[in-house]
Amino acid sequence: MTSRAQDIAIYLSHHFHHAWEGFGFFDLQRLLYLAQGWHIASGRGVLFTETIGAHRAAPMTYSVKGLLPTEEMLPLPELAPADEDFLDSFCLTYGVADRDAVKRQVDREDSAWRLAQLVGGEGATIPPQLMEATFRLMLLDHAESNRKMRNTQIGVQMHRAAGGNVVAFRAR
Repeated sequence: MTSRAQDIAIYLSHHFHHAWEGFGFFDLQRLLYLAQGWHIASGRGVLFTETIGAHRAAPMTYSVKGLLPTEEMLPLPELAPADEDFLDSFCLTYGVADRDAVKRQVDREDSAWRLAQLVGGEGATIPPQLMEATFRLMLLDHAESNRKMRNTQIGVQMHRAAGGNVVAFRAR
């Protein structure tokens, strides 16, 4: 059973209302897009069945409309237990990021919503298969960046050790 986009929006609003100052409508839309994409890319299928469209400013889950209500107005979301577990981990990951980092990740030129907009025009539906492919590419990019950073750190440590005259790193 998948959860409804509206319930996921409520869950995300509960969390990010506190994590980000001035949490807004497009912030929520970007987070819905990211949650859906990572859920699909992780092999769990769609998180919610409502479509996401390629709006000119951001990916848009059209079933989630209007301004964000204040926290007191938010009902408790009705989520499948597995979806709630996924969203807990998602909120931990993105809760430490700022809105600009999230915007940069969503606005990549090779993102599913940009590609859907390019091919289908304003408001085109973003196919889940395209989301899966582009989010898996983001994982590969992230892995490659981490590999390069680790290699740089190892090089720095070896240089320090050689400079410190550690026998194991002396040139022959």
